[in-house]
Amino acid sequence: MNKEFHFLDDGGEMGKLMREKDWSLTPLGPPVGWPQSLRTTINIILNSPFPMFLFWGDTLKGFYNDAYRPILGVDGKHPKILGLNGAEAWSEIWKDIYPMLSVVTKKGESIWRENLMIPIYRNGRMEDVYWTFSYSPVKDESGNVSGVLVIVTDTTEAVLAERRLRESERRFRELADLSPVWIWITDNEINIEYSNKALLDYVGVENESEFTGQVWVDVVHPDDLDVVYSGFGKALEDQTGFTLEYRVKNNSTDKYEWFKVLGVPKFEEGKMIGFIGTGMNIDKQKSFADQLKEEVDNRTRQLADSNLKLEAMNKELQSFAYISSHDLQEPLRKIQMFSEVLMENEFDKLSTSGKTKFEKIQSAANRMQSLINDLLSYSRTDTEKRIFETVDLENLVEDVKNDLGEELHKKSGTITIVNSVEIEMVKFQFRQLMYNLLSNSIKYSKSDVPPVVTIEIEIITNANTIDENLLNDKEYVQITITDNGIGFDEQFSEKIFEVFQRLHSKQEYVGTGIGLAIVKKIVQNHAGVISASGELNKESVFTIILPKKQ
Repeated sequence: MNKEFHFLDDGGEMGKLMREKDWSLTPLGPPVGWPQSLRTTINIILNSPFPMFLFWGDTLKGFYNDAYRPILGVDGKHPKILGLNGAEAWSEIWKDIYPMLSVVTKKGESIWRENLMIPIYRNGRMEDVYWTFSYSPVKDESGNVSGVLVIVTDTTEAVLAERRLRESERRFRELADLSPVWIWITDNEINIEYSNKALLDYVGVENESEFTGQVWVDVVHPDDLDVVYSGFGKALEDQTGFTLEYRVKNNSTDKYEWFKVLGVPKFEEGKMIGFIGTGMNIDKQKSFADQLKEEVDNRTRQLADSNLKLEAMNKELQSFAYISSHDLQEPLRKIQMFSEVLMENEFDKLSTSGKTKFEKIQSAANRMQSLINDLLSYSRTDTEKRIFETVDLENLVEDVKNDLGEELHKKSGTITIVNSVEIEMVKFQFRQLMYNLLSNSIKYSKSDVPPVVTIEIEIITNANTIDENLLNDKEYVQITITDNGIGFDEQFSEKIFEVFQRLHSKQEYVGTGIGLAIVKKIVQNHAGVISASGELNKESVFTIILPKKQ
C-alpha cells in the first residue's frame, strides 16, 4: 500500500485488512483511483468508536470498522464481505434491507429504524438479531448519492431484557393479584403507583391512579393516623424500612380491621423515590393476642396465689424441720438415754427374751434418729442458703475419706481419685453428696472382696449431646464414680434416686432410703444431672455432670 493513502492509516484490524488487501483484483481498483468522497468516508469510519458500515457504488460494496466487527460474530461473514457486493454479502436478508437502501440511494433520504428484528448469519448459524440503525446518503464530488452510511447498534440483549422484564412484571401482577396479602408501591407522598387487587378491593378503589395519599386518610382509623404519618415520615427521613400496625376500614363491611404493614425504601440512581411493601390482615391474631393476654393475666394471678400457698407450705416445712430437730428428737433422745441406762444397770436382771426386746428398742430408736437426720438433710437442700465457692475436688474427697476412715479400714477398702479439677459448688452440700455416694460404695460392697472405688474426672464441652437439658456453649465437669460392689439391676437405675426407695432389706443393709434422693437434689441445685448404671453382683457406676462454673 502506497504511503500516500493516509486515509487508511490506523483503524485497527480493519484498517490493516484494508491496507493489505489487493484492491487491484476488485472492480474498485487500487485506492489511487478511489474518489475523494470514498476516501473521506472510509477515514471517518475507521476512526469512529461507533459501529459503522458503508455500502458504496452501484453494487453497494461493503466497508466496516473495528466497532462494527463484533456484530458479525465468529464463523460468519468476516472478513470475506470486505469489498464484496451487497447482494452477495447479505444474501439471506437482502430482500429485507435492499428496499430501505433504495430509499436512500434513489431518493437521497435518510431513514431510522429502532429495535427492528433482522436475522443475520453469524457464529455458524442464523440468529434473530434486533437492530437500531440509521441509513444516511453519502454523496460524491458531483453531488450524486454514491453510498449509504450505516450507523448501527445491536440491541438484541436490551430488547430481550425488556421483554423478560415485561414478562416478569406480567407474572408479578398475576401472582400479586392472586395473593390475599396487600402488595403495593408508593411514591414519597404515599400515593399508590401500584396496588394488587386485594388492596384495591379492600379499600374500594378501582384504579391505582385514584389511590392518593388522601385515600389513606379516609380509610385508616382516626386514632391510628398518627401512627401511619409518623411511621412513614420517619422511614422517609431515615431512608429505612418500617413495620406498622394500624386499623383500616373494610369497604365491604365498614368495619375497621387490624393490619400489619411492612415497607422498604425504593431507590433509583441512588435517590429514594418511594416505598415497596405488603400488608397482612392480623385482626384475628390481634383478637387472639388480647384473649391470650387476658388468660396470661389470669394465670399470673393464679400463679401469684400459688406462690403465696407455696410460701405458706415452705413455712410449714420449716416448722416441720424445727419440730423434727427439737420436739420429735427430744422424746427420742430420752428413749435412747433411758434405754442405755437400763441396758447398763438392769440388763443382767432381764430374761433372754427381755434382753432381745431391749436391743430391738435401741435399734429402732437409732433407725428413727437416722431417718429424722436424713429427712432434715433432704429438706435443707432446698431451704438452706446456697453460697457457691471454688473448691478443689481432690481436697474435698480427701476430707470425706478421713470421715470414712474406720469403715475403709474394717473392709480394707480404697478410694482413688484419678485427677482433679476446681469446681464452683456449695461446699457443705457437695461434701454430703460425695459422702453419701462413697459411703454407699463401702456399705454395698461384697462380703469377701475389699471395696475399690475409683473417681474419674474430665472436662466436657458437648454436654447437650449427653443430656438435652445441658448447654453446649458451657464448660461442664463429668465425675464418674465406679465401685466393685454388689451392683444393681439396670431396671432400677431411675428408681434408686426416689425417696424411701430401697433395693435391699434393713436386715441386709442399714439405711433409710433417702441418701441417693439427697444426692440427686444436690446435683439439681448445681444445675447438673446424675445417672446410674450397674450390673448385678459386679459393679455400680454413678455419673455426675455439672457446670464447672455456675
